[in-house]
Amino acid sequence: MTDNDVDIAIRKQLLRLLTEVGIDIPVKAGFQSTKQGREDNMVMFFSINESGHGWQGRNYNVQGNNANHQENQLSEKTYQVQAFITQLGPYTANDITAIARMVVNSLPFVTTLRKQGIGVQRATSVRQPYFINDQGNYEQNPSFDFNVTFKRSLFPDTAAISALYPDIHRI
Repeated sequence: MTDNDVDIAIRKQLLRLLTEVGIDIPVKAGFQSTKQGREDNMVMFFSINESGHGWQGRNYNVQGNNANHQENQLSEKTYQVQAFITQLGPYTANDITAIARMVVNSLPFVTTLRKQGIGVQRATSVRQPYFINDQGNYEQNPSFDFNVTFKRSLFPDTAAISALYPDIHRI
């Protein structure tokens, strides 16, 4: 599984489930090379950390001269979710962030991602820092983190060995 596979699955579920609870808001992946820009009202998520867990697994399925070598690593990736809101009905940025957090912890979100091979761990509490925006005003920048687990795989081109002839001599 690749970064894009995980990002697409998360974004799709956030969009679907936020719409289902009556929040029609863009959900964007941060740090994109095309610089999507900031909208007045949006939810943004991006990866902030990834680590491997346990030993990297290896297995082989020899077919003729091909070892069909596969290496697997369980990866845990941390995502941060933020909301930027200027005017969205009665909702503040903190409200939207808290609702997005509830969506991430919801059974439909967790179950749908699990079916795609992505495990979801409970989201953290919502942080509520403020920053000074480009107009010189204080603006909320609430966020929370959650972790996902998934399997990364490599398929090296490894030849199969059918015989080994040791030629060991005493010195």
